Amino acid sequence: MYFKGTDRGTDRAVFLDKREFTGPIYTQIKEAVDFVLRNIRLGATIDGLVRKEKYELPPEAIREILFLVCIRLSVVEMGLKSNTWIL
Repeated sequence: MYFKGTDRGTDRAVFLDKREFTGPIYTQIKEAVDFVLRNIRLGATIDGLVRKEKYELPPEAIREILFLVCIRLSVVEMGLKSNTWIL
């Protein structure tokens, strides 16, 4: 979900974009990364005649975080107990 504001007050009660992902896990992760990239800021710099775009968070980091969350949820669903939290 992409919320209107960052405060825990009323702004967090309004979401601007919402998606539910189904299908194979690799497809869900790809679609979730695309969702995040659509909803974060994208800046650009001009170097001569070349425009270089850069997200506020690296796409590789977003993909890794989502992958780790999926692994953690899979472990929880299997009922395995772990005292170690990666995230």
